[in-house]
Amino acid sequence: MDKCSHGADPQSCGEDPKSCQGCDPAHHATQKDQEERELTRALKQIRRKLVVMSGKGGVGKSSVAVSLALSLARRGKKVGLMDVDLHGPNVLRMLGLKEPLDLTYGQFALPPDLFDNLRVISVEAIMRDREMAVIWRGPLKHQLIRQFITEVQWGDLDYLVVDSPPGTGDEPMSVAQTIPDAQAVIVTTPQEISLADVRKSLNFCEKINMKVVGIIENMSGYGCPHCGKDLALFKRGGGQKTAQAANVPFLGALPFDPAMVEAADQGRLIDVKMEDSPFFQALSPIVDYILETLPLTPLVTREPGVMKFALPVKDGKLSDKFGHASHFAVFTVKDGAVGPQDLIPKPAHEPGGLPEWLDDLGITHVIAGSLGEKAQGLLGKKGMEVIAGAPLEVPEALVEKYLKQTLTTSPRQHPGGGCQCNTA
Repeated sequence: MDKCSHGADPQSCGEDPKSCQGCDPAHHATQKDQEERELTRALKQIRRKLVVMSGKGGVGKSSVAVSLALSLARRGKKVGLMDVDLHGPNVLRMLGLKEPLDLTYGQFALPPDLFDNLRVISVEAIMRDREMAVIWRGPLKHQLIRQFITEVQWGDLDYLVVDSPPGTGDEPMSVAQTIPDAQAVIVTTPQEISLADVRKSLNFCEKINMKVVGIIENMSGYGCPHCGKDLALFKRGGGQKTAQAANVPFLGALPFDPAMVEAADQGRLIDVKMEDSPFFQALSPIVDYILETLPLTPLVTREPGVMKFALPVKDGKLSDKFGHASHFAVFTVKDGAVGPQDLIPKPAHEPGGLPEWLDDLGITHVIAGSLGEKAQGLLGKKGMEVIAGAPLEVPEALVEKYLKQTLTTSPRQHPGGGCQCNTA
């Protein structure tokens, strides 16, 4: 086969298919499908995704994102903190994190009470010089955000907190496209200029169908250290009025806390205790609200490196028609060894019901006989690899052949894919 435009073999080419003249288009399509499956599987291991946004800079968005992640982790939740503010990453500096113990797992030298509950990743972790400016265009930013999701081994997370850059540019859009079920926490100050930009953020969320958890008003007052009087630095109440006008929840107001600002500047935010911080004390009921209103859904159990096969069967062999199978043979493959068959009756047929059912079982691979393109697409969106057109043999033998790369398939799908035998 011809070389790519840069002289590489097609199997190892990373070029865009439009610019890579020598590659087989099927190679790129297969690679893209694999990436999509990996992304889907990674996102399914994260129960809740929160994107901390702001309409403009200087409102303390990163401080809120980091503090929210710390507070959730200290409540015993498994939390990932992902800094996608690529041009102004501050998360690692606020926490005083310099050298990762394991970049693949987003694991830094954290205190014992957080070590098992918090994973952190930022573009700074992969920069040789943290003072160097990141000058990237949109496609590179989008790819990095996808890699943060798929290549960091987050494990099972209760919450992923994403620190997004201010405004409505490439990074928030990429997060929305990469994480379809992400929800926004919008940070503002009481100043009118900040509130005007918040309204733009709300409009952005509405246009891309991102649900808004609520608005937080930061720097809302300051307790005088001399007289104890509560002073309004930038007025007060604007965030609540904006939330009411937009019909979104107002999560609460956070005071300006000089001690916290100093701790963040010195990389000691991780050492600030709630009992010593008016900011963390005010944040606590906001964390309560998030825990109460965003219940954690059960995770699909999928172990890294473990494959789970499902095959529609009838009379002990692979069923030619996917929808007419009486049972599904399920096999778990770990360390190359095929476990015993688990024969599960097929549930009552509902449109789109089988992909959900198989997904709940944690299936990673489906081997089938006749199966239409639409049904294959539905299963693929759940992160499953679909092998259609397999011979009508004993299920375990088909799994063994797949693992040995000797499984041959033939196109036996009915045209159109509209009948029940082709639907999932």
